[in-house]
Amino acid sequence: MRIILKNFKFFIFLFFLSLNFNNYSLAHMRGTFLSEEAAEKKALEIGCEGIHKNQDKWMPCKNEKELHIYLRK
Repeated sequence: MRIILKNFKFFIFLFFLSLNFNNYSLAHMRGTFLSEEAAEKKALEIGCEGIHKNQDKWMPCKNEKELHIYLRK
């Protein structure tokens, strides 16, 4: 019985971990653009200022932390 309970707790932990990861992933996917213009348009749309570059993609808002705040509204 203890083994079943431990496995169940582990399953619940993984489930909630995956939900959190998915929210982050979705927010990140919705905030990346190939062009500066598209990122600027999205920044105006969601209400933040500025854009920034993350590797080879452009993102709205002055930094990624601010972007995630606006995308979760």
